[in-house]
Amino acid sequence: MKVKIEEIQFVKELYPRFELDNYTVNQYRQSIDQLPPILISKNNILIDGYHRIQAHKLEERNEIDVEVFDSEDEREILLEAIRRNSTHGKQLAIEEKRKLAPRLYFMGISLVDVQDILAIGKTKAYEWTQNLRDKETDEQNAEIIELYLQCCTLEEIAEKFEKTHPTISTIVKKSIDGKTYIPSNLELYNVWSVGRLDPDQLKYPGQTPLSIVENLIYYYTEPPQTDPLKLAKVLDPMAGSGIVRDACRNLMRRYLMYDIKPLREDIPIQQNDILEGFPDKAKGTDFVYFDPPYFNLMSEYPDNDFTKDYESFLGAMRTSLENIGTILKINGKVALILKPMNVDMLGGNWLDMTFDCITIAKELRYKLIKRICAPLSSQQFRAHDISRSKDGKVMLNTLRDIVVLEK
Repeated sequence: MKVKIEEIQFVKELYPRFELDNYTVNQYRQSIDQLPPILISKNNILIDGYHRIQAHKLEERNEIDVEVFDSEDEREILLEAIRRNSTHGKQLAIEEKRKLAPRLYFMGISLVDVQDILAIGKTKAYEWTQNLRDKETDEQNAEIIELYLQCCTLEEIAEKFEKTHPTISTIVKKSIDGKTYIPSNLELYNVWSVGRLDPDQLKYPGQTPLSIVENLIYYYTEPPQTDPLKLAKVLDPMAGSGIVRDACRNLMRRYLMYDIKPLREDIPIQQNDILEGFPDKAKGTDFVYFDPPYFNLMSEYPDNDFTKDYESFLGAMRTSLENIGTILKINGKVALILKPMNVDMLGGNWLDMTFDCITIAKELRYKLIKRICAPLSSQQFRAHDISRSKDGKVMLNTLRDIVVLEK
């Protein structure tokens, strides 16, 4: 069967050769009529015979004998092209095979099949794919560690990756061993100078700076242990943008995140209402980071008992602390992010949210172990607000308290 040369497509990405061999083309020109047919796909893509086509073009031939490979699938076309060029005619050079080996492995071809397709030995197949296999291992190990941090059990992870329980445990231990986990901005006093969000944080209503979350986790959970393997479990019942995940990743703690209305699908925030309790998986938590929505921020949060009015807010805090108490370990800690405030920015009754929440916590038999001041940035106020406060002789409020309780 003959086909016009101009109808044959040469697709570089589907052909294994990198450079034309002039000597081979010249040899083919001398025996042009005795050359075997080239191989093309059903849609006229060249699979084998690039040098023969060039010889025909130079001899000003318009047609060439072809065989047709019964496929139009690009993966099958490439594999057949490599197979043909590896075993006969002007065979692939070593350097060409070296470059093709990782490409084939990346396509999901097993090492055994890579050896067969390229006609190479086991040693070369392993050597030429080493970097790619190392990268693949690193990526898999990172996924294993991330799943463990998400509170998946070793058994669940072992089943997913078809590995043994001890193998998964060893991978996690190696990621911890010999490392020191300390916040990049460690606070040494009980007044924390963290007023603004970190520049790379996702802006989200009511979000706390990453540095605050990291310091709380650092001070109120145990560091990672490898003998036996033990990582503290941190829970955020109102996860919002997921800042607790970032802090736990940095400090190698496990985490569970819940929210009444999760907005991010790219991280594991599960839907849950703290006022209704917690799933069984939350039991045995070491530390709860709890930054509730305040009653006067109704426009930024879904309507709920926290945002109706101040009395409703306190009732919701009582219910929340009761439910947190059911999943905390003995001596487990909970940190409340609170903001004493006036009803209005420049007036109204003073509401000592911190005092009132501590009172509720003590009634529920929590122990107060620390009160930290972490003032908000004064830059939250506009020039208009500052002028009004001066004219009315009213101080603007930058108070923010962190109350740490123990079960």
